[in-house]
Amino acid sequence: AELQREEAALEAMKRDYNGGEPERRGDERNAQRYLDRIAEMKAAILRKEADIAAIKRELGKLRS
Repeated sequence: AELQREEAALEAMKRDYNGGEPERRGDERNAQRYLDRIAEMKAAILRKEADIAAIKRELGKLRS
């Protein structure tokens, strides 16, 4: 269940990230703010992917 929840969250994050071009928000008139948010989103996606990989490793250990 945890794996499915994390995978769903990852898909939502990737959808919002939109291939590195997320929609601008109203408070992002400043280009650097937008770039900072993109960098934060990318880092969060990488962390989530690492979390999912760790969960899969743990599940693999349990099945062995």
